[in-house]
Amino acid sequence: MARIILLIAVGIFAWLAWQKFKASAPRERRKLLLQWLLIGLALAAVLLAISGRLHWVGAAVAVALPLAGKALGWLGRHLPWLAPLLARHAQARKEQTERNGGDTDRQPPLTATEARRILNVGENASRAEIIDAHRRLIQKLHPDRGGSDYLASRVNAAKELLLRDL
Repeated sequence: MARIILLIAVGIFAWLAWQKFKASAPRERRKLLLQWLLIGLALAAVLLAISGRLHWVGAAVAVALPLAGKALGWLGRHLPWLAPLLARHAQARKEQTERNGGDTDRQPPLTATEARRILNVGENASRAEIIDAHRRLIQKLHPDRGGSDYLASRVNAAKELLLRDL
């Protein structure tokens, strides 16, 4: 009987959520979906904790996550000394993103000299020598063979730069 009541409640909630979703502006839909997903996960965690399938600490963490964002906003409004700290943190992140050209994973530019040093080829290296040096290095540094993404990308960038300059 409890499962039927729960199923009916979930159905009503889903119908009401769908109606609100259809009535909302397109730019607000993503925010609504994220909010409902977090609320749904928190409710699922609580139900799992009640039924004994999840430790109560895990459920408490899952319930606390959606509330953390709202708590920061509330703290910013009601504790005036905290608002400048939050604003300063947001400004620092924005400046960091702008310094990186909007891409936080951006790598420093590669020069031809550095590319030759990476591939260990001379200034007058032929196309075949560049390709052979690249092949030897990438076999050692490829992420599928335990290498690093960063090093493999630098080796690939060096090859592309040198072949483009030929």
